[in-house]
Amino acid sequence: MAKNKYYAYVIENINETGILTSWPECQNKVKGKKARYKGFVTKLEAEKWLGAGGNYEKKLDKFYACFYTHSNTGVITKDWDECKTLTRGGNVRYKSFKSRKEAENWIANGGIYETKEMLQEKLPSGIYFDAGTGRGIGTEVRVTDKYGNSILHHFVPREKINQFDNYLTKPGSTNNFGELLGCYIALNIALKEGKKNIYGDSKLIIEYWSKGRIKAENLSTDTVELAKKVAKLRKEFEKSGGNIAHVSGDINPSDLGFHR
Repeated sequence: MAKNKYYAYVIENINETGILTSWPECQNKVKGKKARYKGFVTKLEAEKWLGAGGNYEKKLDKFYACFYTHSNTGVITKDWDECKTLTRGGNVRYKSFKSRKEAENWIANGGIYETKEMLQEKLPSGIYFDAGTGRGIGTEVRVTDKYGNSILHHFVPREKINQFDNYLTKPGSTNNFGELLGCYIALNIALKEGKKNIYGDSKLIIEYWSKGRIKAENLSTDTVELAKKVAKLRKEFEKSGGNIAHVSGDINPSDLGFHR
C-alpha cells in the first residue's frame, strides 16, 4: 500500500488551510485546535480534498431489522447497540441492510435467512468458472452451468477431465492462470453455443486480464499469451451481445471451495 506523503488540514475557527509534507509537522499545526486533517498519496488528492471543503466522508447509514418468530412481527433500528438489546432472549432473527426499504421487505417476507442454495437459485442462467489449488494436486479449473453441473466436456476432451469433473493445469500453474484458463474455456463454449452470459469471482481476470490489461514483465510467457487469446475472444463475445460479470465466490456455482 502506498504511503501518505501529503497532509492537508483545515483549522476551523480561523479558516486556515494548508498542505504539509510530514505527519509530525501536521500534528504540531493542528494540536489543541478545532481542525480537520487527512493524509494523501499525491498533492493533487490533497488539493482536491481542500477544494471540496476538507470534509470527512460521512458513514453510510445501516438499518438493523429484528424479526420475532413467535409473533411474526419486526422492529427496525439504526442503532447497533439497540439491536443487540432487542435480540436478547431468543426467538428472533436479525440482519443489517443499507436501506430501510430493504429491511422492511425482509420483515414482510418473514425474516428468512437465505441459504447458499436459495441465493444460487436466483442466479441468472449462464456459464460460470473458477479455479483452485486446495486439493493439493495442482491448479484445477471448473466450468459449470448455474446449477453447478460441469460443462467442461463441451470444449475440453473428456480424457483430460479428472475424476472431480475439473481440468488439471500443468504443474507449476498459478491460481490466477487457472482462473484465466477458466475464462478462456467459458468464452469458447459461449461462442460455440450462443450463450450470452459468463460469470466468475476473480475481479483480476474479469476487470483486467481478460481485457488485455496485464503487466507482462511480472508474468510467465504462457500467462501473457493466454491473456491475449482471452482478450481477443472477449471482444468477439461482447460484439455478439455477450457479457462477462463478477459473482461472489460465496455463491459461485462453479466454486471449488478452496479460496475460503
